Amino acid sequence: MPRRTIPAPPRLHDLHLPELADGASTTIHPYGSYEALAFTGDDLTGADLSDIGFSDCSFTALNIHELELTSARISDSLLARLDIPTVAAAYARFRNTVLEHSRLGVLQCIEGTWDAVHVRGAKLGYLSLRGATVRDVLFTDCVIGELDLTGARVERLAFTDSELSTLDVSGATLRDVDLRRLDLPEITGLSHLRGATIDHLQLQQLAPQLAAHVGIDVED
Repeated sequence: MPRRTIPAPPRLHDLHLPELADGASTTIHPYGSYEALAFTGDDLTGADLSDIGFSDCSFTALNIHELELTSARISDSLLARLDIPTVAAAYARFRNTVLEHSRLGVLQCIEGTWDAVHVRGAKLGYLSLRGATVRDVLFTDCVIGELDLTGARVERLAFTDSELSTLDVSGATLRDVDLRRLDLPEITGLSHLRGATIDHLQLQQLAPQLAAHVGIDVED
């Protein structure tokens, strides 16, 4: 029997979009479902996309103040070159989706679902996945100020060529979370790091925090 790779890497799928229609000419209705549409620029300014489903769509070069995606469902879609201070996406579900070359101040995905999501070339000030289900997620060439995984269920999460300043895993359940390619961030919730993988250098860097966490005094 082949030896299981530890940690198991995220399982991602190539994204292939069909020919897309202009989303600007589409009337968006609450609770509707939309396929094969392209939204660009200020197409969604002021739009409330709560409880709406999108599949095989693209959202490109959106430069708006706020994007409301609470309880939205986005699958097999591309989000690219977004410049948005606040994205409110509590309870939203993202599946087989790529977020790339974007700058987001706050991305709130509390109690949502990320399934097979690739984030690449993005700058995120604060990403909240509190209480979320996070499965098969890869961050590539990203800069993240704070990643909040409090109470989240996380399986197969990895980082490549990325920077992360603060990580909160308080109350989280982790499995196959690969932190080895990060400069070790400030970590809150050390007792919930079970299921994460770090390298030997990171272990040395983390040692003072671990000692303080379990009440060990270190004196020369």
